[in-house]
Amino acid sequence: MKNLIILSLLLTCGTVACAQDATVKEIAAINPPGTALAPLRYLASDELKGRGIDRPEINTAAQYIADQFKSFGVKTVPGANNYFQEFQLVTASPGKTGKATIGQLSFTLGKDFVQMTPVDAIIKFPLEYVGRVTEAGLNTIDVKGKIIMIDLGVADDDLSFRKDYGQLPALRALLTKKGAVALAARFMGKTLSWSGLSAHFNEPHLIQPDETTFLNTFIINNTPELQAILSKGYKTDAEFVVTGTMERSVNLKNVIGYIKGTDSQLKDQYVLLTSHYDHLGVGKAKMEDGKLDSIYNGARDNASGTTAVIDAARYFSKYPPARSMLFITYTAEEKGLIGSSYYASHPIVPLKQIIYNLNIDNASYDDTRLISLVGLGRTTADKHIKKACAAYGMTVNGDPTGGQLFFASDNYPLAKKGVPAPTFSFGMKTFGPEIFKRYHQLSDEVGNMDLNYMMKFIGAYILAAKYIADDPQPATWSTGDQLEKAGQELYGNK
Repeated sequence: MKNLIILSLLLTCGTVACAQDATVKEIAAINPPGTALAPLRYLASDELKGRGIDRPEINTAAQYIADQFKSFGVKTVPGANNYFQEFQLVTASPGKTGKATIGQLSFTLGKDFVQMTPVDAIIKFPLEYVGRVTEAGLNTIDVKGKIIMIDLGVADDDLSFRKDYGQLPALRALLTKKGAVALAARFMGKTLSWSGLSAHFNEPHLIQPDETTFLNTFIINNTPELQAILSKGYKTDAEFVVTGTMERSVNLKNVIGYIKGTDSQLKDQYVLLTSHYDHLGVGKAKMEDGKLDSIYNGARDNASGTTAVIDAARYFSKYPPARSMLFITYTAEEKGLIGSSYYASHPIVPLKQIIYNLNIDNASYDDTRLISLVGLGRTTADKHIKKACAAYGMTVNGDPTGGQLFFASDNYPLAKKGVPAPTFSFGMKTFGPEIFKRYHQLSDEVGNMDLNYMMKFIGAYILAAKYIADDPQPATWSTGDQLEKAGQELYGNK
């Protein structure tokens, strides 16, 4: 009997291995390198001028993705305009002049402080400094009729800044509800990071629909003088004056399509595969990697991710899994997760039918033996992702920032609504110099990518999606995860 059991187990394992090998071969046959990498080469080409949302080439990129979907037989989603979810938002340009006064200290707009939502303002009210605070902490403070000053992060710790910055929308919503008149956030990161932050807010940027209902928010760079007065506790009048802001409308589109599943019981459930197809566009010309350049091609970020989604659509159109597959390439991620936030608030396929979202967003890589799963340990699909990566000779690690990247990509707008949604990324042992060598740089081009690694990345992504879509049990948030309750509420299984 014992020998029969062992033989049975060996046969079962052999069958599973054979099925896995067969799928790997199918993926390779459907997506040979020349075919699989063609979208990467095109989307990251100079012809598309960096896919900035303020340039006409962004529409060329969207049409290209839609044409790819159509050529595979991917279906259009009822409620979309062909393969597009179209919407319009406002781009706001920062004020031409502005000044802030706190006690005897003065700050200049664009240099010492920035405004998160550009709008002309004259605000003069009592200011109360409350330090680094959470939603729970704000609930214990009387904020009505006050400018509330908080800390973003702790001194010279950029990771803590990223975490606090990700919580700003929730704090702004709560302060608005409780009757505060403005929020002043003290920047506690590094000097170099302040340069990047101020540069971002000194450019026109898209306004999220819910931002228009939030109170005015300013971010102020920390100085020794400001530190001195706040260290003693601070309650006094403060004034913020901003003039010369401008607004214009901008038309945007997510690209969306689906493939129907084969299982009669599971076909109304969807596994969602996503990436963003926009990038930074064209900037000032400068020397980088030995050449004068001005186009942010965004090969890694995120033509690579969009390529993997296109290749997944090509594969699943020929080999549909049990559940239906939904494909979305988002617009305007670089402007603040705009496309994914819009879909989360205006879903065409209801979120409760989307049982899992495997997002892709890439910065760069420092280890081609790895896949970094941002959200490792947070959902029950980890086993499928690890198994798929192992089939391509790779292992899986987690977020190299300790969890902060989870809030910084297109997985998050759906995740906070309850959809289990990690981000599948290139291998990063650390989020350090090797990553920043290419991340948001002019040199992020196809010519300096490891394309053999890119092929393994694509294959592992498709295989992981297949395992998740074919599993009779839907993937869920892990027990005890901070978003488990949101998932239970979304799917009605509290």
